[in-house]
Amino acid sequence: MIRLLHKLFIPCILIGLTTSTVSAQESDSTDTTITASTPRPIEEITVVRQKSLARLRLRMDEKEAEIYNFFNANNSSPRLDIICTNRRPTGTHLLKRECEPRFLKQLRVEKTRDGGMGIGAGYNQLDLVGWSAQDFENLQNEMLALIASSNEFARHLATLVELTENYETHYRAIFGPR
Repeated sequence: MIRLLHKLFIPCILIGLTTSTVSAQESDSTDTTITASTPRPIEEITVVRQKSLARLRLRMDEKEAEIYNFFNANNSSPRLDIICTNRRPTGTHLLKRECEPRFLKQLRVEKTRDGGMGIGAGYNQLDLVGWSAQDFENLQNEMLALIASSNEFARHLATLVELTENYETHYRAIFGPR
């Protein structure tokens, strides 16, 4: 009985396979004649991937570094150079990137040294900025002159503004307004 089923079953499978391949070949040939007679335009799909907040923040830091390096290489005085350092604020293990002009850093060193020797009173960041108002004005004038004279510097700044706006938009979409 099993032999009889095998003898009947195998030919049925073979016949089924041959008819399905013939019908598949026929449908392929009809498909090619249809596409050959009526060409369809090729569709194009563009996938735009959103960058993560961390990736955007990293890109902003890289662009800031490019801007500061360009400014430091092209300004008129080393006193106006922008210096970035990574600092770990008290009470945290996270590094914080801080950028400031050299003249402000030097003034802080002088005031700290004077305070250690008992000269002068305590100060804060606002006091330092007030004492160096003329230097900040010189820094601003130097940056404006560099923007006016260099298209590359202006492009770097425009890219940074675009990245910052993109970051803020993504941040608000995820966490809400600050």
